[in-house]
Amino acid sequence: MGAQQNRLIHIASLPAQPWKNGGGLTTEIAIDPPGAAMEDFRWRVSMAKIDRDGPFSAFPGVTRWITLVEGNGFILDFSDGSTLEVTKPFEPHQFDGGLAAQCRLIDGPCRDLNVMARHGEIMRVAVARSRAPLPSMGHAVVSGHGVSVRLDDRHVLNAFVDRPF
Repeated sequence: MGAQQNRLIHIASLPAQPWKNGGGLTTEIAIDPPGAAMEDFRWRVSMAKIDRDGPFSAFPGVTRWITLVEGNGFILDFSDGSTLEVTKPFEPHQFDGGLAAQCRLIDGPCRDLNVMARHGEIMRVAVARSRAPLPSMGHAVVSGHGVSVRLDDRHVLNAFVDRPF
């Protein structure tokens, strides 16, 4: 992949699109390679609103990280019998995107940030305390290697592919 310039993106200006399973809406912030589809992306970052209980879309061959941004959170019940409680804002949770999952909201709708990477890609996902001016509220800085998304006035989520030097 060729070098890409950093781009500042206003998240509210991005179009919402249906989830892979049609159960809700998501806003794609970045995808690599640019213009890739759900079947052939290397990594993807999106923000979704969860309005009701229901199934999550399955992404076989993909590792997912999900971070609560707004609301009281939710519980994911996976097909292998495991459970993931996503109740603390700004804390990324990693799971196998290929597992079928049922989502149960905890006291109302919420919004989350999703990071996905194909197995074999080494993606680093972390939330940092930052007062740096970029990205500003409601914005993301996107490069060919990842994304920084401002979550609130003190937190930025960083998701970057770990490339060898």
